[in-house]
Amino acid sequence: MAARLFEKIPEHLFSVLASPNRDTYAKALFVIHDAFRHELVIHRESLTASLMDSLSADIEGADFSGDMTKEEQGEDLTSFSGKAHFLIRKLHDCGWIDFEYERGSFEEVITVPDYSIRIIDVLYGLTVDVQKEYNSYVYATYAALKNADATPEYRFQALESAYHNTENLIDELKTLYNNIRRYFQRMESEMDANALLDLHFQEYKKKIIDAVLYPLKTMDSVPRFRTPIQEILNDWSRDDRVLLQIVNSGIHARVFSDEEAGHEETMRMITWIIDEYDNLDGLLAAIDSRHTQYTVATMEKIRYELNVDNSARGKLAHILKNAGDPDVLHAMQEGLRCYRHQYVANGSLYTNVKRTKRSEGKPLAASRANQNPEAMKKFLERVRNQYPNRRIDQYILSLFQGKDTFTTIDAPMKTQEEFILFLLGTIRANEKSAPYTATIDDTYVMHEGCSLPSCVFEIRKGSAAK
Repeated sequence: MAARLFEKIPEHLFSVLASPNRDTYAKALFVIHDAFRHELVIHRESLTASLMDSLSADIEGADFSGDMTKEEQGEDLTSFSGKAHFLIRKLHDCGWIDFEYERGSFEEVITVPDYSIRIIDVLYGLTVDVQKEYNSYVYATYAALKNADATPEYRFQALESAYHNTENLIDELKTLYNNIRRYFQRMESEMDANALLDLHFQEYKKKIIDAVLYPLKTMDSVPRFRTPIQEILNDWSRDDRVLLQIVNSGIHARVFSDEEAGHEETMRMITWIIDEYDNLDGLLAAIDSRHTQYTVATMEKIRYELNVDNSARGKLAHILKNAGDPDVLHAMQEGLRCYRHQYVANGSLYTNVKRTKRSEGKPLAASRANQNPEAMKKFLERVRNQYPNRRIDQYILSLFQGKDTFTTIDAPMKTQEEFILFLLGTIRANEKSAPYTATIDDTYVMHEGCSLPSCVFEIRKGSAAK
C-alpha cells in the first residue's frame, strides 16, 4: 500500500507556488535545479549571488510582505540583498532546501532533498519545449531478455528492465493517444489556413509522427519483437530452475522479502508483460484510428478555410465571428459607409412613346423670306474691312515661292485664317486688278482634312508681282 503523500513531503511545500510571487519562487527553484546539476556542494552565499544575478528584475519588483510570518513582520525587505536572503529562507522553511554547515568550517551549504529534485524536474520540464525522443522500449525489452540467456545471473535485472520498459511503452502510447486529442482541440479552434498548416507540419508531424509513430512502425516495430519477447518469458515461466534463480537474485538485492513473495512477484511481472504485448494491437489500432481522423479533419479544415476565405461570404463570416473584438468593431463602424451610385444604361435616356390619335393637320402658310439689302451690304463691308485685297494678295503671292504656278495641294492651311484667305483668293483671282489668276476644275481634293476644289494659280501676265 502506498504511503500518504504528505508523510513523504513537507505540509507547506507547495505554498510558495500559490503565492502572488509564485513566478519568482518558481524561477528560484530552477536556479537551484541548475546549481544542483553543475555543483557537488552548493554554498549558500554562492546561491544567493546566483539568484541576485539571474532574477534581479523579479526580486527587485517583488513584494514579499504577504509571505512573511508574524515573527517576520518587522523585518526590512526594502533592500535587494534582503529580498534575496528572504527568498532562500522561505524556500527552506517550506521544505524545498535544507541548510547544513560544511565540515571543518562555519560556511553554510545548501542540500536539496530527493523529493525536491524530482518535483523541480517535472516543473522545469513543463517550461521547456524540447523535442522528446522515442526510447525504443520494445527493442530494449527484447535485448535485455535475449542477453540474459548469455548471462543467467542477470535474469532478475533483465526482467526488471523489461517490466519497466513495458510500463514506459504503455505510458508513452497512452500519452500519445491523449495528445492527439489535444491537437484535435487546437485544430478546431484555428481559423486560419496558415496556422493549421504550421500546427500540422511544425508540431504534430515532429512530435507525434516523427517522434513516436514512425519508430513504432519501423525500427521498434511491435509485431517484429513481440513474439520473441513472449517466447523467452514463457520459457522462463515454465522452467523452475530459472524462476528460482530470478527469485534468489531478487532476495539477494533485497527486493523480495522471501522465496514465496519473490516467486509470486516474478510470475506477476512475467504474466503482465506477456498480456500487455497481447493487448498492444488494440492500443495501436486506436492510435492509428485517431491519427487518421485527425489528419482527415485537418485536411478538410484547411481545404474549407482556403475555399471560404477567398469568397466575400467567407470573409463576412470571419468578420462577424470576430465582431466582439473592439478593434474589429471599430473598423466595421469606420468602414461601413453607404453611398448612392447612379449610372447610365442603354434604356436610361429612352422615353416611351405615347401614341395619340392621328387627325388631319392644317398646312403651313407659305411665306417669303424678307430680304434686307442694307444688312447684306453691311455684312460684306465687314468682311472687306477684315480681309482687304492687299492682305489677300500678300497671302496668295507668298505661296508662289518664286514659281509661276501652284495648286491647292501646295497651299498650307494649318489655321482657320489661312483657310479663309485661300478661299477669298480664288474669288479675288477673277478681278482684273488681281496680280494672279486661278483656274478651278470640277474636281475636289482632300487637303488638311478639308474637301477643296482643285485650283491652279498663275501669275497674271504683265503683272509686276513676278
